[in-house]
Amino acid sequence: MEDDLELQRFLKAEGLTVSSVLPKFDYNGECMRCLLATRDFITGEVIMREEPYVCIPTSSDPVCQRCFKSDGTLWRCASCNIVWYCGAECQRLDWKLHKVECRAISRLEKKWQELVTPEIRLLVKLFIRRKLQCEKVIPTTPIDNFNLVEAMIDHQSDMEAEKLVEYMTKAQIVKQMLQQPELDLDKAVNNFCKLSCNAHAIVDIEMEQLGIGLYPVMSIINHSCLPNAVLVFEGKLAVLRAIAPVDEGDEVLISYIDLGRTTRFRQDDLIGKYHFTCSCPRCRKFTKINDQILDALRCKNGKCDGFLVDKYGLYSSDQKLECNKCGLVRTLEAEKRAKGKVDPLLAKGRSDFASGYFQKALSTYKRVEEATLDLFHPSSFSVMIVRNLLTKLHMKTGDIQAALECCRLTTPVHQRLLQRHDPVLGMHYYTRGMLEWVKGNKKDALNYLIRAGDILEITHGTNFPLVKELLINLAREQEGHPSGF
Repeated sequence: MEDDLELQRFLKAEGLTVSSVLPKFDYNGECMRCLLATRDFITGEVIMREEPYVCIPTSSDPVCQRCFKSDGTLWRCASCNIVWYCGAECQRLDWKLHKVECRAISRLEKKWQELVTPEIRLLVKLFIRRKLQCEKVIPTTPIDNFNLVEAMIDHQSDMEAEKLVEYMTKAQIVKQMLQQPELDLDKAVNNFCKLSCNAHAIVDIEMEQLGIGLYPVMSIINHSCLPNAVLVFEGKLAVLRAIAPVDEGDEVLISYIDLGRTTRFRQDDLIGKYHFTCSCPRCRKFTKINDQILDALRCKNGKCDGFLVDKYGLYSSDQKLECNKCGLVRTLEAEKRAKGKVDPLLAKGRSDFASGYFQKALSTYKRVEEATLDLFHPSSFSVMIVRNLLTKLHMKTGDIQAALECCRLTTPVHQRLLQRHDPVLGMHYYTRGMLEWVKGNKKDALNYLIRAGDILEITHGTNFPLVKELLINLAREQEGHPSGF
Protein backbone atom coordinates (compact mmCIF):
# COMPACT_ATOMS: atom_id res chain seq x y z
CA MET A 1 0.00 0.00 0.00
CA GLU A 2 2.84 2.37 0.95
CA ASP A 3 4.57 1.55 -2.36
CA ASP A 4 1.41 2.53 -4.26
CA LEU A 5 1.29 5.85 -2.42
CA GLU A 6 4.97 6.52 -3.17
CA LEU A 7 4.40 5.74 -6.85
CA GLN A 8 1.40 8.05 -7.01
CA ARG A 9 3.37 10.85 -5.31
CA PHE A 10 6.18 10.41 -7.84
CA LEU A 11 3.77 10.42 -10.79
CA LYS A 12 1.87 13.42 -9.46
CA ALA A 13 5.03 15.50 -9.85
CA GLU A 14 5.20 14.31 -13.48
CA GLY A 15 1.57 15.29 -14.17
CA LEU A 16 0.36 11.67 -14.14
CA THR A 17 -1.59 9.19 -12.05
CA VAL A 18 -2.36 5.48 -12.14
CA SER A 19 -6.02 4.53 -12.22
CA SER A 20 -7.84 1.21 -12.25
CA VAL A 21 -10.64 2.63 -14.41
CA LEU A 22 -10.41 2.65 -18.20
CA PRO A 23 -12.22 5.75 -19.41
CA LYS A 24 -12.39 4.89 -23.11
CA PHE A 25 -11.72 1.25 -23.94
CA ASP A 26 -11.98 -2.08 -22.19
CA TYR A 27 -9.90 -5.20 -22.65
CA ASN A 28 -12.04 -8.32 -22.81
CA GLY A 29 -14.29 -6.83 -20.13
CA GLU A 30 -11.47 -6.69 -17.57
CA CYS A 31 -10.70 -3.76 -15.31
CA MET A 32 -7.08 -2.80 -15.98
CA ARG A 33 -4.64 -0.27 -14.62
CA CYS A 34 -3.97 2.71 -16.83
CA LEU A 35 -1.88 5.88 -16.87
CA LEU A 36 -3.85 9.15 -16.85
CA ALA A 37 -2.65 12.71 -17.42
CA THR A 38 -3.35 15.15 -14.59
CA ARG A 39 -2.25 18.10 -16.71
CA ASP A 40 -2.10 18.95 -20.41
CA PHE A 41 0.82 17.71 -22.54
CA ILE A 42 1.47 19.29 -25.94
CA THR A 43 2.56 17.36 -29.04
CA GLY A 44 6.26 16.50 -28.81
CA GLU A 45 6.49 17.01 -25.05
CA VAL A 46 8.24 14.41 -22.89
CA ILE A 47 5.63 12.84 -20.62
CA MET A 48 8.12 10.86 -18.53
CA ARG A 49 11.41 8.95 -18.58
CA GLU A 50 12.24 5.62 -16.96
CA GLU A 51 15.30 3.42 -16.55
CA PRO A 52 14.66 -0.34 -16.84
CA TYR A 53 14.32 -2.47 -13.70
CA VAL A 54 16.37 -5.05 -15.60
CA CYS A 55 17.52 -5.23 -19.21
CA ILE A 56 19.89 -7.16 -21.47
CA PRO A 57 21.28 -6.56 -24.97
CA THR A 58 20.07 -8.96 -27.65
CA SER A 59 21.85 -7.54 -30.70
CA SER A 60 24.12 -9.89 -32.66
CA ASP A 61 26.73 -7.12 -32.52
CA PRO A 62 28.48 -6.25 -29.23
CA VAL A 63 26.53 -3.75 -27.09
CA CYS A 64 27.54 -2.33 -23.72
CA GLN A 65 25.35 -3.97 -21.07
CA ARG A 66 25.32 -0.82 -18.94
CA CYS A 67 24.64 2.02 -21.42
CA PHE A 68 23.75 0.11 -24.63
CA LYS A 69 26.44 1.94 -26.60
CA SER A 70 27.42 -0.09 -29.67
CA ASP A 71 30.07 2.03 -31.36
CA GLY A 72 33.73 2.45 -30.44
CA THR A 73 35.85 -0.12 -28.62
CA LEU A 74 34.03 -2.64 -26.45
CA TRP A 75 35.54 -5.43 -24.41
CA ARG A 76 34.09 -8.64 -23.07
CA CYS A 77 33.88 -9.73 -19.43
CA ALA A 78 36.83 -12.11 -19.01
CA SER A 79 34.92 -14.43 -16.66
CA CYS A 80 31.59 -15.13 -18.38
CA ASN A 81 32.61 -14.16 -21.95
CA ILE A 82 29.03 -13.05 -22.63
CA VAL A 83 28.68 -9.48 -21.35
CA TRP A 84 30.33 -6.49 -23.08
CA TYR A 85 31.28 -3.05 -21.74
CA CYS A 86 32.33 0.17 -23.45
CA GLY A 87 34.69 1.19 -20.66
CA ALA A 88 35.79 0.80 -17.07
CA GLU A 89 33.14 3.22 -15.76
CA CYS A 90 30.21 1.25 -17.17
CA GLN A 91 31.74 -1.98 -15.87
CA ARG A 92 32.16 -0.42 -12.40
CA LEU A 93 28.58 0.88 -12.29
CA ASP A 94 27.21 -2.51 -13.34
CA TRP A 95 29.48 -4.60 -11.13
CA LYS A 96 27.22 -5.08 -8.09
CA LEU A 97 24.66 -6.82 -10.26
CA HIS A 98 26.94 -8.42 -12.86
CA LYS A 99 29.24 -9.91 -10.20
CA VAL A 100 26.38 -12.20 -9.16
CA GLU A 101 25.15 -12.73 -12.73
CA CYS A 102 28.69 -13.58 -13.86
CA ARG A 103 29.01 -16.31 -11.22
CA ALA A 104 25.58 -17.65 -12.20
CA ILE A 105 26.58 -17.92 -15.87
CA SER A 106 29.99 -19.42 -15.06
CA ARG A 107 28.39 -22.18 -12.97
CA LEU A 108 26.99 -23.76 -16.13
CA GLU A 109 29.03 -26.01 -18.35
CA LYS A 110 29.78 -24.58 -21.80
CA LYS A 111 27.13 -26.77 -23.49
CA TRP A 112 24.51 -25.50 -21.02
CA GLN A 113 25.56 -21.87 -21.45
CA GLU A 114 24.43 -22.09 -25.08
CA LEU A 115 20.88 -22.77 -23.81
CA VAL A 116 20.79 -19.52 -21.82
CA THR A 117 18.37 -17.42 -23.88
CA PRO A 118 17.91 -13.65 -23.42
CA GLU A 119 14.66 -14.46 -21.60
CA ILE A 120 16.51 -16.65 -19.08
CA ARG A 121 19.18 -14.01 -18.52
CA LEU A 122 16.51 -11.37 -17.95
CA LEU A 123 14.81 -13.48 -15.27
CA VAL A 124 18.17 -14.28 -13.63
CA LYS A 125 18.89 -10.55 -13.41
CA LEU A 126 15.35 -9.94 -12.10
CA PHE A 127 15.88 -12.31 -9.15
CA ILE A 128 19.40 -10.99 -8.51
CA ARG A 129 18.18 -7.38 -8.41
CA ARG A 130 15.32 -8.31 -6.09
CA LYS A 131 17.76 -10.05 -3.72
CA LEU A 132 20.26 -7.17 -3.78
CA GLN A 133 17.49 -4.65 -3.08
CA CYS A 134 16.17 -6.76 -0.20
CA GLU A 135 19.73 -6.82 1.22
CA LYS A 136 20.02 -3.01 0.73
CA VAL A 137 22.99 -3.48 -1.61
CA ILE A 138 21.05 -1.67 -4.37
CA PRO A 139 18.66 1.13 -3.34
CA THR A 140 14.96 1.21 -4.21
CA THR A 141 12.92 4.16 -5.45
CA PRO A 142 9.18 4.71 -6.05
CA ILE A 143 9.67 3.52 -9.66
CA ASP A 144 12.51 1.03 -9.05
CA ASN A 145 11.38 -1.78 -6.77
CA PHE A 146 10.24 -5.37 -7.11
CA ASN A 147 6.74 -4.64 -5.80
CA LEU A 148 5.99 -2.94 -9.13
CA VAL A 149 6.97 -6.17 -10.90
CA GLU A 150 4.72 -8.13 -8.54
CA ALA A 151 1.78 -5.92 -9.57
CA MET A 152 2.22 -6.65 -13.30
CA ILE A 153 -0.41 -8.68 -15.14
CA ASP A 154 0.82 -12.17 -16.08
CA HIS A 155 -1.92 -13.68 -18.31
CA GLN A 156 -0.74 -17.10 -17.11
CA SER A 157 -4.26 -18.53 -17.35
CA ASP A 158 -4.31 -17.53 -21.03
CA MET A 159 -0.99 -19.22 -21.87
CA GLU A 160 -0.91 -22.46 -23.84
CA ALA A 161 0.16 -25.58 -21.92
CA GLU A 162 3.20 -26.05 -24.17
CA LYS A 163 4.41 -22.53 -23.35
CA LEU A 164 4.08 -23.14 -19.61
CA VAL A 165 6.05 -26.39 -19.92
CA GLU A 166 8.76 -24.45 -21.77
CA TYR A 167 8.81 -21.85 -18.98
CA MET A 168 9.14 -24.58 -16.34
CA THR A 169 12.20 -25.96 -18.15
CA LYS A 170 13.70 -22.46 -18.28
CA ALA A 171 12.84 -21.93 -14.59
CA GLN A 172 14.88 -25.03 -13.72
CA ILE A 173 17.87 -23.58 -15.60
CA VAL A 174 17.42 -20.30 -13.67
CA LYS A 175 17.40 -22.18 -10.35
CA GLN A 176 20.52 -24.09 -11.36
CA MET A 177 22.28 -20.83 -12.26
CA LEU A 178 21.32 -18.94 -9.09
CA GLN A 179 21.80 -21.83 -6.65
CA GLN A 180 18.98 -20.49 -4.50
CA PRO A 181 17.20 -23.45 -2.82
CA GLU A 182 14.36 -21.17 -1.76
CA LEU A 183 13.58 -20.21 -5.36
CA ASP A 184 10.00 -21.28 -6.14
CA LEU A 185 9.78 -22.79 -9.64
CA ASP A 186 6.09 -21.96 -9.96
CA LYS A 187 6.87 -18.36 -9.06
CA ALA A 188 9.64 -18.35 -11.66
CA VAL A 189 7.17 -19.58 -14.30
CA ASN A 190 4.77 -16.82 -13.29
CA ASN A 191 7.53 -14.25 -13.74
CA PHE A 192 8.35 -15.65 -17.18
CA CYS A 193 4.68 -15.05 -18.05
CA LYS A 194 5.01 -11.46 -16.81
CA LEU A 195 8.12 -10.88 -18.90
CA SER A 196 6.42 -12.24 -22.03
CA CYS A 197 3.66 -9.63 -21.96
CA ASN A 198 5.34 -6.70 -20.15
CA ALA A 199 8.93 -6.49 -21.37
CA HIS A 200 9.70 -3.91 -24.06
CA ALA A 201 12.00 -4.27 -27.04
CA ILE A 202 14.73 -1.63 -26.75
CA VAL A 203 15.23 -0.23 -30.25
CA ASP A 204 17.34 2.42 -31.94
CA ILE A 205 15.97 5.23 -34.10
CA GLU A 206 15.90 2.88 -37.12
CA MET A 207 13.72 0.47 -35.08
CA GLU A 208 16.51 -2.12 -34.97
CA GLN A 209 16.30 -4.10 -31.73
CA LEU A 210 19.22 -3.62 -29.33
CA GLY A 211 17.81 -5.49 -26.34
CA ILE A 212 14.86 -6.14 -24.06
CA GLY A 213 13.99 -4.43 -20.79
CA LEU A 214 11.38 -4.41 -18.07
CA TYR A 215 10.00 -0.93 -17.36
CA PRO A 216 7.49 -1.17 -14.48
CA VAL A 217 5.75 2.18 -15.02
CA MET A 218 5.78 2.05 -18.82
CA SER A 219 4.21 -1.43 -18.59
CA ILE A 220 1.12 0.18 -16.98
CA ILE A 221 0.40 2.10 -20.21
CA ASN A 222 -2.32 0.50 -22.32
CA HIS A 223 -2.42 -0.05 -26.07
CA SER A 224 -4.27 1.70 -28.86
CA CYS A 225 -3.86 1.45 -32.63
CA LEU A 226 -4.43 5.24 -32.56
CA PRO A 227 -2.00 6.16 -29.77
CA ASN A 228 -1.42 9.64 -28.40
CA ALA A 229 2.13 8.84 -27.24
CA VAL A 230 5.19 6.94 -28.43
CA LEU A 231 7.91 5.12 -26.49
CA VAL A 232 11.44 5.74 -27.81
CA PHE A 233 14.83 4.93 -26.34
CA GLU A 234 17.99 6.89 -25.61
CA GLY A 235 20.33 3.98 -25.05
CA LYS A 236 18.33 1.94 -22.54
CA LEU A 237 16.46 4.96 -21.12
CA ALA A 238 12.78 4.78 -22.10
CA VAL A 239 11.34 8.17 -23.10
CA LEU A 240 7.58 8.62 -23.41
CA ARG A 241 6.62 11.46 -25.76
CA ALA A 242 3.23 12.88 -26.76
CA ILE A 243 2.56 12.55 -30.52
CA ALA A 244 -0.83 14.26 -30.17
CA PRO A 245 -2.22 16.65 -27.55
CA VAL A 246 -2.87 14.79 -24.27
CA ASP A 247 -5.35 16.76 -22.20
CA GLU A 248 -5.85 16.57 -18.46
CA GLY A 249 -7.90 13.45 -17.70
CA ASP A 250 -6.89 11.67 -20.94
CA GLU A 251 -5.47 8.17 -20.82
CA VAL A 252 -1.90 7.95 -22.12
CA LEU A 253 -1.85 5.28 -24.86
CA ILE A 254 0.99 3.75 -26.87
CA SER A 255 1.11 1.01 -29.49
CA TYR A 256 2.48 -2.40 -28.52
CA ILE A 257 2.77 -3.54 -32.14
CA ASP A 258 3.68 -2.50 -35.68
CA LEU A 259 0.91 -0.13 -36.75
CA GLY A 260 1.61 -0.71 -40.44
CA ARG A 261 -0.34 -3.96 -40.29
CA THR A 262 -4.00 -4.20 -41.23
CA THR A 263 -6.64 -4.78 -38.57
CA ARG A 264 -6.81 -8.56 -38.76
CA PHE A 265 -3.06 -8.95 -38.41
CA ARG A 266 -2.80 -6.35 -35.64
CA GLN A 267 -5.44 -8.31 -33.76
CA ASP A 268 -3.48 -11.53 -34.37
CA ASP A 269 -0.39 -9.93 -32.85
CA LEU A 270 -2.27 -8.55 -29.84
CA ILE A 271 -4.15 -11.75 -29.06
CA GLY A 272 -1.07 -13.93 -29.61
CA LYS A 273 1.28 -12.02 -27.31
CA TYR A 274 -0.84 -9.78 -25.09
CA HIS A 275 -4.06 -11.84 -24.86
CA PHE A 276 -6.63 -9.14 -25.55
CA THR A 277 -8.71 -7.81 -28.42
CA CYS A 278 -8.28 -4.12 -29.18
CA SER A 279 -11.50 -2.12 -29.51
CA CYS A 280 -9.97 1.24 -30.43
CA PRO A 281 -11.67 3.36 -33.15
CA ARG A 282 -9.26 2.13 -35.83
CA CYS A 283 -10.03 -1.53 -35.10
CA ARG A 284 -13.77 -0.88 -35.11
CA LYS A 285 -13.44 0.12 -38.77
CA PHE A 286 -12.52 -3.43 -39.77
CA THR A 287 -15.63 -3.77 -41.93
CA LYS A 288 -13.97 -1.47 -44.45
CA ILE A 289 -12.79 -3.86 -47.17
CA ASN A 290 -10.04 -1.43 -48.28
CA ASP A 291 -8.25 -2.01 -44.96
CA GLN A 292 -8.21 -5.77 -45.47
CA ILE A 293 -7.07 -5.63 -49.08
CA LEU A 294 -3.73 -4.17 -47.97
CA ASP A 295 -2.78 -7.58 -46.55
CA ALA A 296 -5.15 -9.89 -48.44
CA LEU A 297 -4.29 -12.70 -50.84
CA ARG A 298 -4.98 -12.32 -54.52
CA CYS A 299 -7.99 -14.36 -55.67
CA LYS A 300 -6.39 -16.03 -58.71
CA ASN A 301 -9.72 -17.51 -59.81
CA GLY A 302 -9.23 -17.48 -63.54
CA LYS A 303 -8.66 -13.86 -64.60
CA CYS A 304 -10.22 -12.38 -61.46
CA ASP A 305 -8.12 -9.58 -59.98
CA GLY A 306 -9.97 -9.46 -56.65
CA PHE A 307 -8.72 -10.14 -53.13
CA LEU A 308 -9.80 -12.59 -50.44
CA VAL A 309 -11.35 -10.71 -47.50
CA ASP A 310 -13.44 -11.44 -44.40
CA LYS A 311 -16.84 -9.99 -45.29
CA TYR A 312 -18.54 -11.28 -42.17
CA GLY A 313 -16.45 -9.63 -39.46
CA LEU A 314 -13.20 -10.22 -37.66
CA TYR A 315 -12.71 -13.94 -36.95
CA SER A 316 -16.18 -14.96 -38.05
CA SER A 317 -17.21 -18.41 -36.85
CA ASP A 318 -16.79 -20.12 -40.22
CA GLN A 319 -13.18 -18.86 -40.60
CA LYS A 320 -13.59 -18.26 -44.33
CA LEU A 321 -12.44 -15.61 -46.77
CA GLU A 322 -14.39 -14.45 -49.80
CA CYS A 323 -13.19 -12.71 -52.96
CA ASN A 324 -14.43 -9.12 -52.99
CA LYS A 325 -15.14 -9.40 -56.75
CA CYS A 326 -16.02 -12.94 -57.91
CA GLY A 327 -17.26 -14.34 -54.59
CA LEU A 328 -14.85 -17.32 -54.47
CA VAL A 329 -14.70 -18.69 -50.91
CA ARG A 330 -11.54 -20.11 -49.31
CA THR A 331 -10.59 -21.08 -45.76
CA LEU A 332 -7.95 -19.37 -43.65
CA GLU A 333 -5.85 -22.53 -44.10
CA ALA A 334 -5.48 -21.68 -47.78
CA GLU A 335 -4.10 -18.30 -46.76
CA LYS A 336 -1.63 -19.91 -44.35
CA ARG A 337 -0.43 -22.38 -47.00
CA ALA A 338 0.14 -19.59 -49.51
CA LYS A 339 2.15 -17.53 -47.03
CA GLY A 340 4.07 -20.65 -46.01
CA LYS A 341 5.68 -20.67 -49.45
CA VAL A 342 7.37 -17.35 -48.69
CA ASP A 343 8.53 -18.15 -45.13
CA PRO A 344 11.53 -20.39 -46.04
CA LEU A 345 12.85 -17.72 -48.41
CA LEU A 346 12.42 -15.04 -45.75
CA ALA A 347 14.30 -17.17 -43.22
CA LYS A 348 17.17 -17.72 -45.66
CA GLY A 349 17.33 -14.01 -46.49
CA ARG A 350 17.43 -13.04 -42.81
CA SER A 351 20.17 -15.60 -42.13
CA ASP A 352 22.32 -14.33 -45.02
CA PHE A 353 21.75 -10.71 -43.97
CA ALA A 354 22.70 -11.41 -40.33
CA SER A 355 25.83 -13.24 -41.48
CA GLY A 356 26.91 -10.32 -43.67
CA TYR A 357 26.33 -12.16 -46.96
CA PHE A 358 24.61 -9.16 -48.50
CA GLN A 359 24.77 -10.24 -52.15
CA LYS A 360 23.25 -13.63 -51.32
CA ALA A 361 20.58 -11.96 -49.18
CA LEU A 362 19.85 -9.52 -52.03
CA SER A 363 19.31 -12.37 -54.47
CA THR A 364 17.01 -14.17 -52.01
CA TYR A 365 14.93 -11.09 -51.22
CA LYS A 366 14.43 -10.36 -54.90
CA ARG A 367 12.81 -13.81 -55.16
CA VAL A 368 10.75 -13.00 -52.05
CA GLU A 369 9.62 -9.75 -53.68
CA GLU A 370 8.43 -11.65 -56.77
CA ALA A 371 6.60 -14.18 -54.59
CA THR A 372 4.88 -11.55 -52.43
CA LEU A 373 3.80 -9.51 -55.46
CA ASP A 374 2.30 -12.70 -56.89
CA LEU A 375 0.42 -13.36 -53.63
CA PHE A 376 -0.53 -9.91 -52.31
CA HIS A 377 -1.73 -6.43 -53.20
CA PRO A 378 1.26 -4.31 -54.41
CA SER A 379 0.52 -1.81 -51.61
CA SER A 380 0.44 -4.49 -48.90
CA PHE A 381 2.40 -4.45 -45.67
CA SER A 382 4.09 -7.72 -46.74
CA VAL A 383 5.44 -6.20 -49.96
CA MET A 384 6.49 -3.03 -48.11
CA ILE A 385 8.55 -4.99 -45.56
CA VAL A 386 10.39 -6.89 -48.30
CA ARG A 387 11.11 -3.69 -50.21
CA ASN A 388 12.35 -2.00 -47.03
CA LEU A 389 14.86 -4.83 -46.66
CA LEU A 390 15.81 -4.58 -50.33
CA THR A 391 16.43 -0.85 -49.88
CA LYS A 392 18.85 -1.60 -47.02
CA LEU A 393 20.59 -4.33 -49.01
CA HIS A 394 21.03 -2.14 -52.09
CA MET A 395 22.58 0.49 -49.80
CA LYS A 396 24.86 -2.13 -48.21
CA THR A 397 26.04 -3.27 -51.65
CA GLY A 398 26.51 0.30 -52.88
CA ASP A 399 23.74 0.37 -55.50
CA ILE A 400 22.21 3.74 -54.48
CA GLN A 401 20.04 4.03 -57.61
CA ALA A 402 18.40 0.66 -56.97
CA ALA A 403 17.96 1.57 -53.29
CA LEU A 404 16.27 4.85 -54.26
CA GLU A 405 13.93 3.17 -56.76
CA CYS A 406 12.91 0.60 -54.15
CA CYS A 407 12.47 3.29 -51.49
CA ARG A 408 10.27 5.37 -53.80
CA LEU A 409 7.92 2.42 -54.30
CA THR A 410 7.26 2.18 -50.56
CA THR A 411 6.65 5.88 -49.85
CA PRO A 412 2.90 5.88 -50.69
CA VAL A 413 2.47 2.62 -48.73
CA HIS A 414 4.14 4.12 -45.64
CA GLN A 415 1.92 7.18 -45.98
CA ARG A 416 -1.23 5.10 -46.27
CA LEU A 417 -0.48 2.64 -43.46
CA LEU A 418 1.19 4.81 -40.82
CA GLN A 419 0.07 7.64 -38.58
CA ARG A 420 1.19 11.19 -39.30
CA HIS A 421 3.70 11.25 -36.42
CA ASP A 422 4.91 7.66 -36.55
CA PRO A 423 8.73 7.48 -36.11
CA VAL A 424 8.85 4.71 -38.75
CA LEU A 425 7.38 7.17 -41.27
CA GLY A 426 9.87 9.79 -40.11
CA MET A 427 12.83 7.46 -40.70
CA HIS A 428 11.43 6.45 -44.09
CA TYR A 429 11.36 10.12 -45.12
CA TYR A 430 14.92 10.50 -43.79
CA THR A 431 16.19 7.53 -45.82
CA ARG A 432 14.34 8.71 -48.94
CA GLY A 433 15.73 12.24 -48.51
CA MET A 434 19.32 11.05 -48.07
CA LEU A 435 19.10 8.78 -51.13
CA GLU A 436 17.62 11.59 -53.23
CA TRP A 437 20.43 13.88 -52.04
CA VAL A 438 23.18 11.40 -53.00
CA LYS A 439 21.66 11.07 -56.48
CA GLY A 440 21.66 14.87 -56.89
CA ASN A 441 17.89 15.41 -56.57
CA LYS A 442 18.29 18.31 -54.14
CA LYS A 443 14.73 19.66 -54.27
CA ASP A 444 13.12 16.26 -53.59
CA ALA A 445 15.78 15.51 -50.98
CA LEU A 446 15.06 18.64 -48.96
CA ASN A 447 11.32 18.03 -49.24
CA TYR A 448 11.63 14.61 -47.59
CA LEU A 449 14.32 15.64 -45.10
CA ILE A 450 12.11 18.51 -43.89
CA ARG A 451 9.22 16.07 -43.45
CA ALA A 452 11.54 13.72 -41.56
CA GLY A 453 12.66 16.55 -39.29
CA ASP A 454 9.06 17.56 -38.55
CA ILE A 455 8.20 14.02 -37.38
CA LEU A 456 11.43 13.05 -35.60
CA GLU A 457 11.56 16.34 -33.69
CA ILE A 458 8.24 15.29 -32.14
CA THR A 459 9.03 11.60 -31.58
CA HIS A 460 12.69 11.88 -30.49
CA GLY A 461 13.31 15.52 -29.61
CA THR A 462 15.83 18.06 -30.84
CA ASN A 463 18.71 16.73 -28.72
CA PHE A 464 18.64 13.21 -30.17
CA PRO A 465 21.94 13.00 -32.15
CA LEU A 466 20.49 12.12 -35.57
CA VAL A 467 17.67 14.66 -35.22
CA LYS A 468 20.01 17.37 -33.98
CA GLU A 469 22.36 16.86 -36.92
CA LEU A 470 19.45 16.78 -39.38
CA LEU A 471 17.95 20.05 -38.09
CA ILE A 472 21.34 21.80 -38.10
CA ASN A 473 21.98 20.78 -41.71
CA LEU A 474 18.48 21.85 -42.78
CA ALA A 475 19.01 25.24 -41.15
CA ARG A 476 22.32 25.64 -42.98
CA GLU A 477 20.66 24.84 -46.29
CA GLN A 478 17.91 27.39 -45.66
CA GLU A 479 20.56 29.99 -44.85
CA GLY A 480 22.40 29.22 -48.09
CA HIS A 481 25.41 27.59 -46.42
CA PRO A 482 26.86 24.18 -47.39
CA SER A 483 25.30 21.42 -45.30
CA GLY A 484 26.76 18.14 -44.13
CA PHE A 485 24.25 15.87 -45.90
